[in-house]
Amino acid sequence: MGLLSSPPNTGTLMRIPLPVLDWTEVLQQRHRYRSWVWRRPGLNVAGIARQVAVEAVADWRLSPMADDVALCVGELMGNALTHGQSGGWPLPVSLGLRYFPTCCLFVEVGDTSTAAPLLTAPGRDSDPAEALLMDGRGLMIVQRIADHLWWRQLSGLGKTVYARLDTPRYFEPLTGGGDCG
Repeated sequence: MGLLSSPPNTGTLMRIPLPVLDWTEVLQQRHRYRSWVWRRPGLNVAGIARQVAVEAVADWRLSPMADDVALCVGELMGNALTHGQSGGWPLPVSLGLRYFPTCCLFVEVGDTSTAAPLLTAPGRDSDPAEALLMDGRGLMIVQRIADHLWWRQLSGLGKTVYARLDTPRYFEPLTGGGDCG
């Protein structure tokens, strides 16, 4: 499923769902993985998530990617904390980083909501700057930074939102010329 086009002759902003993709085959490649779960997240979780992500990226010698990874993590965690909670009760959120040395790094943020993440997109006749004033800026920012942005509903309760950053644009891959799809 790709991004939907705006309705004709409207000056309104639209909310469109992110695409759903299946990366099962890619995930079977050899990779490095780290994950964290916050069972009762507070307001400081997005900052902590950025910090642990930057530390993991440094451990994997991917420092040129650190700023983009931190921004993606912060925005996606902010969305999970804002839109992935229910009834005012803090529900678990998770962060995963998956590094494929031949091609890319996945940022994976999970929450307990089954609602599709919505990307703000300007209508054909609307001002793109107007979209930046609305809720939904985070996914717009991540979409610009990431090479791919998608989500998957989990078989139980919740979803995971993925951002893929291709390593060749930061530096040459560490091993071989694999492909992430």
